[in-house]
Amino acid sequence: MSSTEGPMSFRDHLEELRGRIIRAVLAVLGGMVVGWTYREQLFAWLLRPLEVAWFCNARENTPQACTIPQIVHWMLHYPIFREMRELAQRAQAAQPANVAFPLNPQVHFPDPTSAFVVYLKIAAIGGFVLALPVVFYQLWMFIAPGLYAKEKRVVMPLVFFSTVFFLAGSLFGYHFVFPVGYAWFLGFSGRVGNTAVTVIPTLMMDEYLGFTSQMLLAFGVVFELPLFIFFLSLVGLVTWRQLLSFSRYFVVIAFILAAVLTPSTDVYSQVMLGLPLIALYFVAVGLAYLFGPKESKPWRTAVSDTLKKRDDALTEEKTPPPLDVDAIREAKIRDHEAKVAAKIAAAKANEPEEPEEPKGPKQL
Repeated sequence: MSSTEGPMSFRDHLEELRGRIIRAVLAVLGGMVVGWTYREQLFAWLLRPLEVAWFCNARENTPQACTIPQIVHWMLHYPIFREMRELAQRAQAAQPANVAFPLNPQVHFPDPTSAFVVYLKIAAIGGFVLALPVVFYQLWMFIAPGLYAKEKRVVMPLVFFSTVFFLAGSLFGYHFVFPVGYAWFLGFSGRVGNTAVTVIPTLMMDEYLGFTSQMLLAFGVVFELPLFIFFLSLVGLVTWRQLLSFSRYFVVIAFILAAVLTPSTDVYSQVMLGLPLIALYFVAVGLAYLFGPKESKPWRTAVSDTLKKRDDALTEEKTPPPLDVDAIREAKIRDHEAKVAAKIAAAKANEPEEPEEPKGPKQL
């Protein structure tokens, strides 16, 4: 923010933006140090949807094939999933047969430096998550100079809820959408028809991390929708009535976004993202109703419009003619001459009168 009050030039805005970006980057770099310390734990957490999806795909042709509620249950209760997988591994070891699809997934890297680069990216992701409050604070403080004083008071709540909604969106996608989508994608593996050829997925560390991180970012950004709409209503660009009337169209838009963002084409994934989007939209309508600018009553608006039209008509009738410079100069000259004449008259009036000589014959 500029150190002086008043309008900022384009150069000032660029300087302000540069300073905000530098502070946000420094915060992310500081978070990367912590992320590098816990890089393996973070990678294990990111691999959990793949573990569940892989295990379900390995059991696809068995009577114990996974269901969607079971996948979600295992994601929310990971210790139960590990016990189930250990039991399946012991049962598989007791039957020495060729298993085309193993129970344990594997991820690969193509060259010696790839694993290091992947762990560096994981540390960057962890640093970004840790620095989210600082990043959102710099973002909202960059926008704050363009707000009124009463609007600036909500900057800190916006920073808090921006962080909360972003994390909520990422965790929602991680627990409810990713494992189901990955299980659907892995379903294309296995034996090809009646042939002896088996399609086995070979997953690369970098590609898996890139896809998962993009999806986490997409779900986090989508869940910022209520705050974005609330901000628009706060500055008066939209009202809660307009948002409510637009809701019927947003229902369609929500499911289109869900179809684009979800990794699979099954109805479950689209519904599990579309419904929260619709719910968040109506949350935004409620926030706009509670905290947005209050709308005037219809009769007050009509009276105000009538008075404004009357004032505009009077103003048009009393529009002064263009200035006549010569006439103004002559009027000033006449005024000056009148003032000079008045001073001369006043001076003459204040002069003492000489005594009059007596009238009559002069004495010799």
